[in-house]
Amino acid sequence: MAEIKPFKGLLYNPAKVGGLDRVMAPPYDVISPKKQDDLYGRHPNNIIRLILGKTSPDDREGSDKYSRAAVDLKKWINDGVLVQDGRPSIYYYTQSYKLKDGSTHTRKGFIALSRLQDFGKGIHPHEKTLSGPKADRLKLMQACNVNLSCIFSLYSDPSLDINRALDRASKGATPIIDVPDDDAIVNRLWRIDDPLVIKSVSEAMKDKALFIADGHHRYETALNYRNMMREKAENPTGQEPYDYVMMYFSNMDDEGMTIWPTHRIIHSLKGFDPASFLKQCGEYFDIKELPFDVSNEAPVRGSFLKGLEAVGSAKNAFGLQMRGRNAYFILTLKTDDMMDRVFGDRIPDVFKNLDVTVLHSLILSKILGITQEAQEKQENLLYVKSYDEALGAMAKDDNQLVFLLNPTRIEQVKAVALAGFVMPQKSTYFYPKLLSGLVINSLGNKNSEGERAKV
Repeated sequence: MAEIKPFKGLLYNPAKVGGLDRVMAPPYDVISPKKQDDLYGRHPNNIIRLILGKTSPDDREGSDKYSRAAVDLKKWINDGVLVQDGRPSIYYYTQSYKLKDGSTHTRKGFIALSRLQDFGKGIHPHEKTLSGPKADRLKLMQACNVNLSCIFSLYSDPSLDINRALDRASKGATPIIDVPDDDAIVNRLWRIDDPLVIKSVSEAMKDKALFIADGHHRYETALNYRNMMREKAENPTGQEPYDYVMMYFSNMDDEGMTIWPTHRIIHSLKGFDPASFLKQCGEYFDIKELPFDVSNEAPVRGSFLKGLEAVGSAKNAFGLQMRGRNAYFILTLKTDDMMDRVFGDRIPDVFKNLDVTVLHSLILSKILGITQEAQEKQENLLYVKSYDEALGAMAKDDNQLVFLLNPTRIEQVKAVALAGFVMPQKSTYFYPKLLSGLVINSLGNKNSEGERAKV
């Protein structure tokens, strides 16, 4: 189960960098090249230079974005741009955001160190990982010897005891970080260094299973790094810095938890015939067509999205648009046992009620003939987050189909992970994303000339 402990975080020094919003960034894996340029120009000490440095045609082993990140990190520490806390702490982190309906929500959590455990031993993944991102993150970790970003994990605490304890501990205190990000999400961070509060939170977490929401690649990278360091150590105690990883813990039972769907765009299929495709879908799905023309597309789209949400609350359903067809479609699985009838026991039962499984197995693989390998390589597949971006893609490039999904429910994530399985890629989008640059965890003295005073 979860074994957590406080740490002396490295934090930006406002006296050196000015406004902290100028040095923060989104997670590295959602940053486009254009956004990277913007963040580079925003501030010379922006965290982007560490988490996602620019490449150069002259790069070579030992002189590349990873080595440059290590040089920058060491310089920032020695110049006092980054300052290490004087006492072991946990960091209470809240994110307040608005949804499209205008309602405001706040997701609460805390940042601490978590003992690294192999999957299935108290910590569970829920999505597949790829080798490329893991190799990239390992090179960065080897160069810098720090955790630059948090793993995003979930735990279950219906009583909300941990959140209440952190609320009490931070009540009346001024947050050490209070910044909006580029999506107008307000990020606040409090330092909690009271040993009694830390002990109560640690004790409360001992019986909690953890579920990785975001950061699967970085968690596996931390495991690999730990194993590599253990091989080099003469007498490891199991309490070395590399035996832990910086993690953000959030209660999946809290009302501030939001999951968005990730939509699928299909492109470049040879010989694709829309009429034939719809006919094959009709064997497994009830199909509702909502035709439109230039004069009424907006209201029809609104009805389409509302209908998809309503149907999807009770059944497996997808929204569909095809290039060249002035219509939206809602595909609803005909019977609850359809996946059993088609696949039998070839798909685990815990998967069969997931929209992403129905889409990938029944439509992408069986009907469209996109193999599992091709799906993982994204050969004919693109992922987008917003409805508008997904539907707008039909007028671009070689895009042929777009599938709109309803969000995966948190209880489904939990059930799949506890059963020891992983979902297809991009099954969930936990919103909002964690801000990078709030706090860094040093794994040793490789990058600094000694501890500095508390911020």
